[in-house]
Amino acid sequence: MKNKYYTFFLFLIILILIIIGFIFYRINNTINKGEQNIGMIVPENIPSYHFAIIYKDMEDSNWFFIKKGVERASKDFNVAVEFNGSYTYDEQELERYMDIAIASKVDGIVTYVWNVDKTGELINKAVEKEIPVITIGTDAEKSNRASFVGGNTYDIGAQLGELAFLSTEGKGEVVILNGNKKGSEAILQNLMILGIHDVLEQYSDININIIEYDGLSLFEIEDAITSLLDQDLKISTIICTSTKDTVILAERLIDLNKVDYNIIGYGISADLLGYIERGVVFGTVTPDLEQMGYDTIKALVDLKEKGRTSAYFNVDTFVITQENISKYLNIGEE
Repeated sequence: MKNKYYTFFLFLIILILIIIGFIFYRINNTINKGEQNIGMIVPENIPSYHFAIIYKDMEDSNWFFIKKGVERASKDFNVAVEFNGSYTYDEQELERYMDIAIASKVDGIVTYVWNVDKTGELINKAVEKEIPVITIGTDAEKSNRASFVGGNTYDIGAQLGELAFLSTEGKGEVVILNGNKKGSEAILQNLMILGIHDVLEQYSDININIIEYDGLSLFEIEDAITSLLDQDLKISTIICTSTKDTVILAERLIDLNKVDYNIIGYGISADLLGYIERGVVFGTVTPDLEQMGYDTIKALVDLKEKGRTSAYFNVDTFVITQENISKYLNIGEE
């Protein structure tokens, strides 16, 4: 009988410890995310200005590189930069951070455009309160934003098409994985695909197919890849239109031991660069994200000190393959 009580008592203690550990983990995780969401880059000297950045996804690999550029600009221009964003691409959360930035009367705002109309309204509200706004990555042209900083998406698509041409040697089946987007991102996505088409349609021996899916759903991406591999197509090259999809595709093909496809990627991440180095991915095209982050801060400083800035900052793009991968393997590091 004593052994039964002892066993029950021990089980109860273990259960309590597990519950306490789980609660501690949740609290710690929440605190850490909160700290990241309200993070701030502060220069060594008293900052000349206080800017705010609202970005769509703080866990997106793009943000890592953009933030590097922001950090560099913060030092060069002696400004403090507060950054906020969503971890689940929550539009209401992004809207709330924009309202907070306006209410805080920051000296300038950099924002991702999650919804052209709603973001445009908030941009106009900020400008009415004499807070200049720069859009990054996606644009709200009809708003009163002062400038847009981003890459030329059509040109990026054309460069993706050129990479696909090189990988196919001018003939074969090419598939474009198109994760359907919304709002501003849909416009950019369409421009990218148009650029791909305009290049590849010049070659009569290249056939183009598009597979569409919900780009926000991991299950949809997996299903699209499975469907693609199940089709009786003599596919030679697969073009991806997002960094996440490129990495997922590469991982899936490795798992299935089907690495004889030419994968053309978009964007940049440590995993993606590793796959290019190993020859799993043929190459990728990415805008200079670090320069993008830098230019947003430069534009705001120009507005504060000169009263004007360029309406459009078109950042350079990188084409990365095994031939030049060594130049990019340490990109973004301290």
